[in-house]
Amino acid sequence: MSFWKQYQKQITTLVKVLLFFLLLYTLYANISSEEFSTSLKLFQKEFSWKKFPYFFAAVTLIFFNWGFETLKYYLSVQKLEPISFFRSYRGILFGNALNLILPASIGELTGRPLVLQSQNRLQGSAIAYFVSIAQKLASPLMGLIFFYVAHRLSFLDENMQIAIFGRLVPIGLMVVAISIFDFLFWFLFFWKPEKIVVLVSKIDKLQPILSKIPEILKFSLLHKIKLFGIGAFRFLIFVVQYWLLTFVFFEQFDEMKFFILIGVYFLTQFVIPSFGFLDLGIRPLLIMFIFHDYKQNILQLYATNYLIYLLNIVIPSLFGFYLMRHHLSIKDQREIEGLEI
Repeated sequence: MSFWKQYQKQITTLVKVLLFFLLLYTLYANISSEEFSTSLKLFQKEFSWKKFPYFFAAVTLIFFNWGFETLKYYLSVQKLEPISFFRSYRGILFGNALNLILPASIGELTGRPLVLQSQNRLQGSAIAYFVSIAQKLASPLMGLIFFYVAHRLSFLDENMQIAIFGRLVPIGLMVVAISIFDFLFWFLFFWKPEKIVVLVSKIDKLQPILSKIPEILKFSLLHKIKLFGIGAFRFLIFVVQYWLLTFVFFEQFDEMKFFILIGVYFLTQFVIPSFGFLDLGIRPLLIMFIFHDYKQNILQLYATNYLIYLLNIVIPSLFGFYLMRHHLSIKDQREIEGLEI
């Protein structure tokens, strides 16, 4: 503790400088990428002012997207500490910022609780994880509804197959199987999270750390339904946002069909996460499976996907970095690691 009190100014300045360089690196990594260059060229080629309302609407939905995610966290964290909606929003942006540099959504667990008092941050991390599970549960179910509609209307390439352990398996069957498994897996964590924590806390070294968490995770059925409903609505926001951007990159397309296919596409994004070189070739196959009638527009599809990534992830995360830098300033007098600075 004395070390922190003696060097808190220097440590805070170092963290702020580190965040600044991470901000520069994130900007450089995205602007210098081939995806950015291709997307920018296509955007310049296809964009016209008559398409501006679609682009503006897609950008506006950024605030609604993260606003509904904030609502889930805000409603849940009140049990632990009464904070305002906008303070919760800032915590969501902190989590987004750290997610850019930390693996496996660890940023959500470390960033969101920064807006809480230091003694509540461990339990705040548990609530943040519980809130994220609501989205992991809602997205597969909503995506499966879109998949069913697309299947019934014959929108998908049902004949496309993929080799798994030397056997050819229909891609559609693979997506459905993974989605159902994903839904059931996260349902166990969402339905009784406190019991899962109790089981984990039986490990001797973890018991002192996790002892206060089970009680804070006991939410009512009504509260869980609310979180699930918000997560389902947020999935629709993703779909509408992507759909609006297709009006920027495409001149003519079947609007209703594309809307349904985008829902299937986001299903695959949620349940089949990227594993770098391990998923080499899977992403293009999924796109061909879903958008097989738009093979000639593959560049537009990639550009739309990348623009969604910039709008929903990169831009809010960069803003989150800026807010974190301010949050860590001495002048701001916020707590950091149990100290007021």
